[in-house]
Amino acid sequence: MSTGTRRIGTALPETGSREWWALYLLSPLVLVSATLLAFPTLVYDQFVWQYLWGPVVADAASQPVTHEGIRAVQGYNAVNTVTYLVAVAYSLPGLRAYLDALDVSFDTSLAYGLAPMIVAGGAMRALEDIGLLGDYAVWFITPTIYVVVTGVTVLALGVGALARERSVASIPSTVGFVGSIWAVSAIGWALRHGLSTGTTFRLWVPIATTGIALGVTALYFWGTNVVDVPHLRHPLILLAVFGQLWDAAQNLIGVTFLGFSPKMVITNIVYEATGFSGSTFVLKLLVTVGIVWYLADAKEEMNHTWWWLMTFFIGAIGLPMGVRGSLRMMLGV
Repeated sequence: MSTGTRRIGTALPETGSREWWALYLLSPLVLVSATLLAFPTLVYDQFVWQYLWGPVVADAASQPVTHEGIRAVQGYNAVNTVTYLVAVAYSLPGLRAYLDALDVSFDTSLAYGLAPMIVAGGAMRALEDIGLLGDYAVWFITPTIYVVVTGVTVLALGVGALARERSVASIPSTVGFVGSIWAVSAIGWALRHGLSTGTTFRLWVPIATTGIALGVTALYFWGTNVVDVPHLRHPLILLAVFGQLWDAAQNLIGVTFLGFSPKMVITNIVYEATGFSGSTFVLKLLVTVGIVWYLADAKEEMNHTWWWLMTFFIGAIGLPMGVRGSLRMMLGV
C-alpha cells in the first residue's frame, strides 16, 4: 500500500461514527447544492427536471408536463435509470452501518422479514397507478416511493431493536409484521376497489403471475441438483430468483395477453428488437441465473454482509415490480 493510500485511509472517519455519518449524509447534499448554485439551468432544468423530477410530476398528472419550456414525460429513461442505480449503490454503505449499529444479524430471517415491506411498496405504487392516492400520489412514484419505503423500514427496524431489548419480539418479526400489515392493507384496498366499482377485474392475472414465478423457481430449485454448487439453493438466493421471476411473469402475461409493453428501458429495447412476447422473461431468467450462480459460487469468499446485501438487492428489485404489475393488470390499468 502506498503512503498516499495510507494517508487517505487514516483521514477518513471510522464507518458508523458521528463524523462518518455527517460526511456520508452531507456530501451529496453539498455536491448537489453547489452544482445547482453554479449551474442552475443546466443542473435543474436540463437534468433534474427533464429526467428526474419532471417524469415524477408527469406520472402523477398522467400527461407530459412543461417547465421553462422543457418538456418532461412520465416513465423510465436511461438517465433516471442510471441515477437510481447509483443512488441505490450509494445507500448500501449507509444501510450496512445502520444495521450494524442496531446489531442486526444478516440472516435469512431478516431477508424474509423485509420482503413484505418491499411487496407493500409495490402495492402502494399500484394504488397510485389506479388513481386511489389523490394528492399523496407524488410520494408513491419513483423515486420518492423508495424514500417512503426506506423511511418506514428504518423506523420499523428501530422499533424492532427496542422490542428485542425488552424481549418482546425480534427485529425480523417486527419488521415482517409491520410490512405484512401494510402489504395486506394495500392489496386489500386494490381488491376492494376492483370488486366494488364494477370496472375490469381480472383475478386470474395475479394468480397466473405468482403461479408462473413459483413454478419456474421450483424448476430452478430442482435443476440445482445436477450441479455441484451448494449455495444455489440458499433461501436468500431462492427469494432473489422468485422476485425476479415474478417481475418477468407479469411482463410475460401483460405483453402476451393484454397488450402491455415492458416499462423498463432495457427490457423494452429487447422486446422491440425481437418482437417476442416472452423476451423479457427469457432475458430475466438467464441474467438472474447467471447472477445468483456467481453469488452462490462466491459466498464463501465474499464478506458475508456484502453478500447478503447484494443477494437481497436482486430480489428486492423484482418483488415490487411483480406485485405492481399484477395488480395493475388485474384492474386493467
